[in-house]
Amino acid sequence: MNAYLIKIAQVNSESVIRSADAVQKTIKDAQNNTNRILNLDESWCGIHFVMTGEYPIPRQEALQRGISWDDDSLENVLMGGSPTQYRTKLDVARYLKPKEVAKVAEKLSNLTVKQFEEWYDPEALMEEHIPPEIWDEGSEPRGWLISYFMKLVEFYKATTASGEGLLIYID
Repeated sequence: MNAYLIKIAQVNSESVIRSADAVQKTIKDAQNNTNRILNLDESWCGIHFVMTGEYPIPRQEALQRGISWDDDSLENVLMGGSPTQYRTKLDVARYLKPKEVAKVAEKLSNLTVKQFEEWYDPEALMEEHIPPEIWDEGSEPRGWLISYFMKLVEFYKATTASGEGLLIYID
C-alpha cells in the first residue's frame, strides 16, 4: 500500500469532507499535477514508526478503540485528520485543515534529518514487522526512508505556504 498526500484548496474542503465522489475527482485531478500530490510509496509506514515509535493507526480508528490521541504529536503527520466518505484499502481518506497542516508542518520542522536518522532503528522496524520489511538490507533502506522523509517535510512546508489543506489516503 502506498500513502498519498494531496493539496486541497480551502474552497474545495467542504466537498472533500462530505463526498466520496469529490475525493475521487480530487485524486484523479491530482494525478495529472505532480505539484499537488506526494506519493510516499511504501515508505509511509516506516516514516510513521521512526517518528512515533508506534505502528500506524488512523486517528478515528484509534479513538474508536479507546486509544488516546494527542493532536500535538507527530502521529498526525500521516494518521491525523478528519475522516472523509472515501474508503481506501486501509480505512478512509482523511482531511487536514490548513491550520492543522501548519501545526503539523511546524512539528515536522522541529525534527531534523539528523534526528530522524538517529531514531532509525532497523532492528525495531523488523521486530515490529513494519512494511515493506526491507530493513535488514544494509544502508539502502535507511537512505530510501530518509529521502522520503525529506520529501514529506518539504511537501508540508509548501502546503502551509500556499494556505491549503491536505487529503491523506493510503491505498
